[in-house]
Amino acid sequence: MTSLTLKNNIYKALENIDDPKFLKAVYEIVSSKAESNDFYELTEEQKGILDERDLEYKQGKGKYYSWEEAKKVIRNKKNVA
Repeated sequence: MTSLTLKNNIYKALENIDDPKFLKAVYEIVSSKAESNDFYELTEEQKGILDERDLEYKQGKGKYYSWEEAKKVIRNKKNVA
């Protein structure tokens, strides 16, 4: 089911509910989720680190891993299966 279909189904279901406590609870959940998607801005230090890594990448320096390689490295360090 797509996000749009889910949203439409929620709208339709809410139209038939006349319980203020329930509606307030739903509103709190929805509004807290909407607020958590606020834009995140990097600090100047974080931007500098990313710029350094980008430069290393463009110069062919540094070590980079595929997603599968990264998972192996992480699992080996954490002893996770």
